[in-house]
Amino acid sequence: MPWQIVIVTIIVVAVVMLPFVALYLRRRWLTGQGGLFDCAYQLPDAPGPAWVLGVARYRREQLEWFRAFSLSLRPKHVFPRVGTTYVHQRTPQGLEAIALFEGSLIVTLRDKATGSTSALSMASDEALALMSWLESAPPGSHYLPGSADSPNPN
Repeated sequence: MPWQIVIVTIIVVAVVMLPFVALYLRRRWLTGQGGLFDCAYQLPDAPGPAWVLGVARYRREQLEWFRAFSLSLRPKHVFPRVGTTYVHQRTPQGLEAIALFEGSLIVTLRDKATGSTSALSMASDEALALMSWLESAPPGSHYLPGSADSPNPN
């Protein structure tokens, strides 16, 4: 009888710990695929400043954003270098300062194709790296076919 209690206890502890182990292994896998940094994403259609904690990484010519508490190995949002422009940055205000990491900056990006904006919160070093990454795209890659700022092919 006491062995049954021990076995049940071990099974219950294993089942409770399984999601935490899975999150840890996911984070390790993402880190192994490239430099990972903490980055929160502001939900665009939510009432008020709704921030979701996550991580981001640069992969090929994209910035990929993943939810922190998800088991998915696919990014939730992808920001292509060619189609993304830096708009501005600011410090968190009001409740944002409590919800986000200390010392973080909020960077606003614009999608060139749709004109929509996205806000990301990250440490100041990562914000500087993001601006450098966006500005260091190869010459001519900032032009999208058919856009108003495309160079005249003639």
